[in-house]
Amino acid sequence: MMNLRNLTASVCSAFCVLVAPGAVAEQQEHPFFRTAQYPAWSQMTPEQALADTRAAILEARAQLEAIAAVTPETATFDNTFLAWYCAGENLKQVANYVFHLHTALGNPEMQRMMSQIMTESSAYKAEGLHAGRIAQVLYEAASAPWVAELSPARQRFVQLTVQSMRDSGLLLTPDKQARKAAIEKELSQLGFRFNAYVQNAPYVWQLHITDPSMLEGMPQPWMQMAEELAKKEGKPGWYINLTTAPAAPVLRYCKVEETRHLCWQGTNSAGTRFALDTEPLIKKILELRHELATLLGYANYADMQAARRMMGTGQKALDFINDMLDRSKPAWDAYVAAELRRYSQASGKELTAVNPWDTAYLNRVLPPQRAAFNVNTITPYLKADKVVEGLMKIWAQVLNLHIQELPTACLKPGETAQPGVVETWHPDVRCFAVKDAATGEHRGSFYMDIIARPRKRPQAWCLPLRDGNPAADGSLGEPHLAALMANLTPPRPGQPHLFNHNDIYMLFHEFGHMMHMMLGHGELRALCTAEIERDFAEMPSQLQESWIWEPEALALFTSHYATGEPLPEHLARQLASSRGSNPIEMHMRMLCASKLDLELHMHYHDKYKDRPIDEVAQDILKPWLFPYTEQPPSEIRTMSHTMAEGYAAALYTYKWSEMLAADAMTRFKNEGVLNPATGADYRRCILDRGSSVPAMQQIRDFLGRDPDPAALIERYGVPTP
Repeated sequence: MMNLRNLTASVCSAFCVLVAPGAVAEQQEHPFFRTAQYPAWSQMTPEQALADTRAAILEARAQLEAIAAVTPETATFDNTFLAWYCAGENLKQVANYVFHLHTALGNPEMQRMMSQIMTESSAYKAEGLHAGRIAQVLYEAASAPWVAELSPARQRFVQLTVQSMRDSGLLLTPDKQARKAAIEKELSQLGFRFNAYVQNAPYVWQLHITDPSMLEGMPQPWMQMAEELAKKEGKPGWYINLTTAPAAPVLRYCKVEETRHLCWQGTNSAGTRFALDTEPLIKKILELRHELATLLGYANYADMQAARRMMGTGQKALDFINDMLDRSKPAWDAYVAAELRRYSQASGKELTAVNPWDTAYLNRVLPPQRAAFNVNTITPYLKADKVVEGLMKIWAQVLNLHIQELPTACLKPGETAQPGVVETWHPDVRCFAVKDAATGEHRGSFYMDIIARPRKRPQAWCLPLRDGNPAADGSLGEPHLAALMANLTPPRPGQPHLFNHNDIYMLFHEFGHMMHMMLGHGELRALCTAEIERDFAEMPSQLQESWIWEPEALALFTSHYATGEPLPEHLARQLASSRGSNPIEMHMRMLCASKLDLELHMHYHDKYKDRPIDEVAQDILKPWLFPYTEQPPSEIRTMSHTMAEGYAAALYTYKWSEMLAADAMTRFKNEGVLNPATGADYRRCILDRGSSVPAMQQIRDFLGRDPDPAALIERYGVPTP
């Protein structure tokens, strides 16, 4: 889930693509502004985006002027902190709607005006209008006596705002602000280069073989592909690469160990000397991040990243990962011992270490440690319409909601929707209103656009389109608006529309985000979900995905597409059990990546700076590495998540959120997965609060205790004491 305030801090590169061409609408002066409960998508043309951008910039300048004029004597919460949050609100709203339309439609014909929009919005951002004066106003206001008289939610918002000012560098001296800007610019460039190195690596490595005996055992179709590739290069023999004549089949079928070894190097070449070496980029990135953290007053970059998360410090995050590694070690050791026995049996001798280029070859003929349940067995029972209907039914019951589908229409520019009809950006889009079943309060509405189509962004995501606005008296006020986006299996002509298990996994996961967005209300719109701690944001989604393994819930959305018969009990039991047979190696891989990520961001400058990155990684992770005769290059060489994107020193959040969700699920398992009383506590303690209270307090209120990792490690076959 994205941090909307960070995403739309200015009208940025999201202005890439829009909706179908059309004239500037006359019905609404600024359709991209926060003026209607349901946006008029057909009026959102590129010309209108430019007009609304310019109008929003003028409005934002006036709002900043007003804040800069506030004196300590006239300062109030409303004209300082609240005004700062609302400044440029329509400009952020324009960016948000355009970003959404870009990801939903991706129409390349609409790029003709985007460069001008980006130029004008970037120029406004570069102005930094009254930035120093506004920082002074807010900093002085934070120390005013009246702050102590504010409600707890407003005091929390003051604290978060000051923290944000600190992290943005607004409290630094001009020379340090200039250095911060230079560091961030260089980090952006290095991150871009890192991504480019990783993405281009598959096209760099190749292997030329002229002796056919080196390819003994390879299937004939693959041999033909490799031979054709060599001919294109004007050479005899066979060419192996990572795309058109891939090396992966060689690792499975080739009987020649030397060839497998060479191809293993190729499949692990990304970020290494065999392709495009990322090690110099990694070292420079780590150095600059440490300098940036110390510039802002933190001991290291991990502390800087953790400051606004549940953990608070990098050391607490590392303590969590170390604890999980220690708890998981017995199960990992048992897995390693079993694998060594399998490989020893195949090789005819006792092995204490295995060649990594031999494992795929041996696995082809060896049975796995345990046979996995094929979740696609239940696909005939996953009729698309019934799945969506069951999804709504489950959460309406558990959370005491009324979820009502609204009539929709996809309009062309100039057309007008009939009264009571909600306009959408595509004919496939549905819209739902979420109301409290007891009070009838309209909590929010969401669009559902979940079927794959060309040019829609891949994967699945939820986007808060507009945070609801509490009324002046603290009541519900304006409802939220959001979009649930996915690319689930589309219907095929003449065939029933069926989802697979991965489809419903994504759907239930994203619906967890959606319920968080719909229900999070409080006295401040700024504390709905926009400021939720990032290591808590995935907890509701990971919790609510759990229902797709629960037989009681499965009964509400499964039936055979042809016969209507319910999902057989034995399949429901096997599916439920399959979640408890998650492979320990994937669990350990994520824990090890998280540990390496934290160790490097905490101690690179004082422990590891002058050592090769692979050597450092092996030393840090030695107790948890599989006993290979030759260790592969460190995953840090290709980890864009931590080296180039938003999870630097924060990979641990995946396991942390998974642990919180597994622990919270124990209450539902004990009290009933469809129990409305448990659901009411879940709403009251977590979903309804948004970010108005710290996430750790929310978890403690729901569980009645601190979180416990036991439920998660049990899922990976680790027995609890």
